[in-house]
Amino acid sequence: MRKIANLLLFLILAFNFCTAQESRNFFYVELGGAGPIGSVNYERQLTKDVPILARAGLGYVTTWGYSDFTIPLGLYHLSNLKNGNHLELGVTYTYAFNIKDRNGGGFFLPALGYRKFFERNKGFLKITFSPVIFNNDPVEILPWGGISFGTRF
Repeated sequence: MRKIANLLLFLILAFNFCTAQESRNFFYVELGGAGPIGSVNYERQLTKDVPILARAGLGYVTTWGYSDFTIPLGLYHLSNLKNGNHLELGVTYTYAFNIKDRNGGGFFLPALGYRKFFERNKGFLKITFSPVIFNNDPVEILPWGGISFGTRF
């Protein structure tokens, strides 16, 4: 829980200190991915020259007998492949909290993805491969992915 609080504090401070006009904001809906079933997300580009983005989201899972709220928090890097095409590398930590049982836990999702920006309408499409890493004994890895649609502002 302390790691989550530290990551959240870092993201809040980064959002507050990185308010230059060159910074970009992203809002999107993700199916699959770090939600892990679905989530709404906000990203902020933190740096001007090297595109580093911080992500925070909110999701809800009702599957396999569980009903959890999820909070994905992550950092990503975008590499420009030209013409609005980008390679995305990053990592997300998703915290899942079950309100009924008042317990929770989290998991990591490294991400390798493709992002396409559409200049006419400021929209974008994002497709990621993001295996879920559960910190169990032994560690469990679940192949996973997601698709996102959103806008820049």
